[in-house]
Amino acid sequence: MIVAVANVCSFILGVSALAALYRIVFGPSVADRVAATDLLTTCVMAIAVTAGITHADRNHIDLVVALGVLGFFGTVALAKYLRAGRAID
Repeated sequence: MIVAVANVCSFILGVSALAALYRIVFGPSVADRVAATDLLTTCVMAIAVTAGITHADRNHIDLVVALGVLGFFGTVALAKYLRAGRAID
């Protein structure tokens, strides 16, 4: 039962990831693209978690932590770039 629910969640997350990709490609502004990149990172993290549940494997946690850190620092760098014009001082 848990595997079936995880598969349905993976499908829904895949559709959300496609919507985020659409917004990244056709976003009207840079801020929309940054928000869509955050959404895509979160979707990939959630897909990795559901894959770990489906395969009964805990090794996906390392991927999720790494993606979370990368997504956070990427968002901070892009926000700083949009505000000040450079990402690194």
